[in-house]
Amino acid sequence: MTFSFIKYYFPNFFDIGKIWKQIVVLLAILLAGTTISVNAQMGFSNGLDKNQVETVVNAVAKWQIKAYPDMDKQRYWKSHGDLSWENGVFLSALASWAEFSKDTSMISWYSDIATKNNYGTKPTNSIYHADNFAVCMMYMVLFNKNRADDILAATRARMDYVVRYPSKTKLYYNTPKATSRWSWADALYMAPPAFTNMSKFTGDMKYIDFMDKEFWNCYDLLFSKEDSLFFRDSSYFTKLEKNNKKVFWGRGNAWVIAGLCQILENMPNSYSSRYRFESLFKVLVGRLAKLQDKEGYWHASLLDPGSYPNPETSSTGFITYAIWWGINHGLLDETTYKPYAVKGWQAIVAAVHPNGMLGWVQPIGSDPQKVTKDMTEVYGAGAMMLLGEEILKYLDNK
Repeated sequence: MTFSFIKYYFPNFFDIGKIWKQIVVLLAILLAGTTISVNAQMGFSNGLDKNQVETVVNAVAKWQIKAYPDMDKQRYWKSHGDLSWENGVFLSALASWAEFSKDTSMISWYSDIATKNNYGTKPTNSIYHADNFAVCMMYMVLFNKNRADDILAATRARMDYVVRYPSKTKLYYNTPKATSRWSWADALYMAPPAFTNMSKFTGDMKYIDFMDKEFWNCYDLLFSKEDSLFFRDSSYFTKLEKNNKKVFWGRGNAWVIAGLCQILENMPNSYSSRYRFESLFKVLVGRLAKLQDKEGYWHASLLDPGSYPNPETSSTGFITYAIWWGINHGLLDETTYKPYAVKGWQAIVAAVHPNGMLGWVQPIGSDPQKVTKDMTEVYGAGAMMLLGEEILKYLDNK
């Protein structure tokens, strides 16, 4: 530090009566600079390098595992335990990531939860409710590894009942017991992948045929062909945002596109409706890509980001996962869509706190809501793990 610098910024520095005060000020400046430097170094790299991807995804996963028992403390809607939908989404993604990354501690953790719950499904709500099947994808990861029939026994029994005695209620959301059908967008993530997988593992096509019929019934009701987006449920048909645009929930559409990835992942190439599912995937991704903001995020309300200007990382995570998945499976042109995929990844990494917590996650709900950087939820970490796995597959292929 030069004499001229001191004289310019601290003209009274050499006044012996004020010297200690000036020393304190200088130390404060130097310490502030040190703090900024240290905080910058504590961030995670967003590069497309295998080690960097693994580092940040593992940090998010391990933070969420540690925080898992205490998540209800910051929830308005309290969890119903391991088998509830939000935990089911997280546990299923964790199981996939743990096996993919061969992390023995994570494998042991999710396996213990599956065993503790006797590979069961949530006993409350209707036996038909789609949310009750979210956790089943965890069991299917474990079954794919161990091939023990008892792992899928409870899931299969529940599915057998649903397929044999399908609900006859109407899909409109104001209909009594409407949630016994797949009558809301989230349902297309929670249940269809599990039904598709059950046919894959058992060879019995009744499960995928049921899924196929119910999926397209939901599509016929909730998909806006004019907007190429899904309404969350029928109660949103006439609702408008502050800018007079229709209400299309970010995470609601993210549930659908991520669910399509997991359906197509395990659907036979020869299945009669596969082309229809692929076509919907391309249309929905094409529309969603155009709604990504300049930082790489999607927002709680897709058509009114002005009213919801903050990032929303559960929708961003699932949509970015879907884009990488589409590139990996040859359904999306890499030249066109990789820029969206890269920006989405960079945005997600930027939202990870130094301790591994993923921020900007909209809490449990059914419509666009305000989000802050300190909000998080288990399904946000789930999206991050699915996304990380697809990026690593892409890098392996390269």
